Amino acid sequence: MIESFQSRERLIFDNHRGQTFEISVSSPFYLDKADGLEAIENEFYNVKNYNEDGTNIKGSSVRERNIVINGRIRLDKEINRQKIIRFFNPKHHFTLKYENGDVTRYIDCKVEKSPVVSRHVIPEFIISFLCPNPWWYTEEQKYEIAMWVAAFEFELEIDAEGDGIEMGYREPNNVVNVFNDSDTASPLRIQFKAIGSVVDPYIELVDTGSVIKIEATLKGGDVVTVNTKRGDEYAILERNGTQINYFNYLSHDSNLQLSVDVGDNLIRYDAAEFVSNLEVSIYFTPQFVGV
Repeated sequence: MIESFQSRERLIFDNHRGQTFEISVSSPFYLDKADGLEAIENEFYNVKNYNEDGTNIKGSSVRERNIVINGRIRLDKEINRQKIIRFFNPKHHFTLKYENGDVTRYIDCKVEKSPVVSRHVIPEFIISFLCPNPWWYTEEQKYEIAMWVAAFEFELEIDAEGDGIEMGYREPNNVVNVFNDSDTASPLRIQFKAIGSVVDPYIELVDTGSVIKIEATLKGGDVVTVNTKRGDEYAILERNGTQINYFNYLSHDSNLQLSVDVGDNLIRYDAAEFVSNLEVSIYFTPQFVGV
């Protein structure tokens, strides 16, 4: 539990309706203490045999996160009392942003118990939240594997007897090291972009052999995006301004739980034909235990 906050620490809630709500030591909604911002709880799956000391741990997972915030209303107590009650509607979905100087973290949450606000001279409030995904996260990171690099620069000199002008060249390496500098494995968002015809493009996690493969021929201008985030898995083709569900075009051995582990992750791309017409971008969101 954090019971002493600095002036630069802020909790900012976004209700995805164009509204935000700040709780901090510099806000009218003064932040006294918050429980659940730091530690998370591990849940073990045990098996105990007859006449055996102790237990056998067969597995574990991280439980959902509970966050409880206590504070006070310092100004315009009646107006702000109604404001805090109405904003934290249990029917709404929220993203909490934690700011502390250069550190910014996010977590998605639901109101577990709507605000309880006292009738004191300086009203006190308490709000309880449930975070189904207990991991804090930061901004999405992008890695490009296959791309064209500009080679056209000024000042420009043209050799009339030479081989012409090189406007750009294709990045020769078909492998990228995706470095996950966070606290746990993170799911991926993979974007396959065709600049011409491409047959059966795929990416492969080199160390495990796990793949995401599109069993189809893409046309120039097509973009297929595959997301492996739990509960939000999808494959979508964008063609001529139209989005098409492309889930059925994933190969049977595609791993929809594909993720990057903490540390180095070598990912390569390829295709059955016309791989030179393929550009691939890898996106992932770093996740953290606490703030």
